[in-house]
Amino acid sequence: MKDSPHKIVYVIGSLGRGGAEQQTLLLMSAMMERGVDVRLFVLQGRGDLHDELEEMGIESIDGGYDPGASRPGKVFALLRATWRLWRYLRRERPVVIHGVLPLTNLLAAVLGRLAGTPRVITSRRALNTHQERVPGWRYADMISTWLSHRVVANSEAVKRDTLAREGGKGEKIHVIHNRIDIVRFRVAPGTRERLRESLGLPAQAKAKALLIVANLIPYKGHEDLLRALARLGDYPALRLLVAGEDRGIDACLKVEVVALGVAERVGWLGLRRDIPELLAAADIYVSASHEEGFSNALLEAMAAGKPVVATCVGGNPEMLEDGRAGGCRGFGWRYRVSSAAPG
Repeated sequence: MKDSPHKIVYVIGSLGRGGAEQQTLLLMSAMMERGVDVRLFVLQGRGDLHDELEEMGIESIDGGYDPGASRPGKVFALLRATWRLWRYLRRERPVVIHGVLPLTNLLAAVLGRLAGTPRVITSRRALNTHQERVPGWRYADMISTWLSHRVVANSEAVKRDTLAREGGKGEKIHVIHNRIDIVRFRVAPGTRERLRESLGLPAQAKAKALLIVANLIPYKGHEDLLRALARLGDYPALRLLVAGEDRGIDACLKVEVVALGVAERVGWLGLRRDIPELLAAADIYVSASHEEGFSNALLEAMAAGKPVVATCVGGNPEMLEDGRAGGCRGFGWRYRVSSAAPG
């Protein structure tokens, strides 16, 4: 829709297969359906989702940032990306610029205002624990919020956390929960049996497969889940499938399963793109995360009609509705039986 008078430029760090990135593509697709001209400025141009972006016919602009460069090289690349975004905004004159994650929120807010973009929107997609890890980042977030016309949070929990850390009255922050494409989770007949066989899952009725879909990052709680599995020694037919890209802890986790004596009960699947099929093969979905904004993985498990066991963190209680479908709050876990995909 290049002739549309309504042009939105989204700004994101990369096109890796993460929750924020996938939600951005879904949002852009929905805006395209409404006749809006959407563009994507990516600090780090290539990534797992780049081909999907091209199939959608969305123009992407590569900022040229290189995360593998030396520290001086990263600084130079970030300055170059900032300059490229500034020039692009001045040339294209979008009506909206929309930042997605902390760094791109700051760039979108500052450059959008300097370029005279009519509407500046930034996002809060997770609890703001990055402020604890990076000294001074709280002030950067406060600047991006101050310069924004609107801030989108993906859960009430994220909104509350933002206000608790940074103050403010909250009228600028609007909660819009994540969305998913439910049609993706209608798999072909026989998929469950075929995939269970390929994964080496036992055929007997008592064999139950747990599934976690989360990149291997410490806060996702994989270690806690492995320890819980070890305590379920009375259920030898229980198997755990772990799908997710290694972000630095894969080797440690594989040492842990040996020490716990559960190595033969854990299947390491790595980065997978067949999540609907994996959900069909699984019996229960588990999330052991220590923090979440509004989990895409939980939404997908519910769309697939799977029972869900999840930690009571972030926006999880907003979708799991504790009290209506049971709960174990004393242990920090919530349980929901979702016997059919939501409408």
